[in-house]
Amino acid sequence: MNPFLSAQSQQQNTASGTAQTEKKLAEILEQEEQCLEQVIQLLKTENTAIVERDIQVIDHLLDKKLMLLSKLEQLDKQRQHIFEQLSGISYSNNNFSHFMKQHPSQEIQQIWQQVKAKLPECKQQNEINGRMINIRKDNTDQVLQILSGRPQNNPQTYSNLGQTSLQKRNALYTEA
Repeated sequence: MNPFLSAQSQQQNTASGTAQTEKKLAEILEQEEQCLEQVIQLLKTENTAIVERDIQVIDHLLDKKLMLLSKLEQLDKQRQHIFEQLSGISYSNNNFSHFMKQHPSQEIQQIWQQVKAKLPECKQQNEINGRMINIRKDNTDQVLQILSGRPQNNPQTYSNLGQTSLQKRNALYTEA
């Protein structure tokens, strides 16, 4: 508090500062919600590209996804800073959740609920895409093993001539 201002002026400045900080919190939460919605749509587009095996689209989406995740990280840091300004305590998920439950602004509580609702959807869609990519990779690996004549998931064994099963197959292919 400024010792040169009257108590009433100081309270008005504090109230004005708090109102501005509250407004900034609402803006940050709205931006987070919009950004998460963009991530969800991007992940759905990525899913289609994975199904269609469109590598160019997947690469392009990866750049966009990284940009959005970076923006989300920035917004999260800003939200943490605003929380610490408003509450005067260090940020933690528990502290912030408790703060939001008791927050007087219904608008801010509603936006926060929308942000929280989008997080599991992002996580689920990302996991689905990850599983699909792993399945595609496994299929590609199996095809490559077959084409190269390597046994699938079999340890190398030796024949009575000391050749591995891979050497035997390669010998058959070169004879043909």
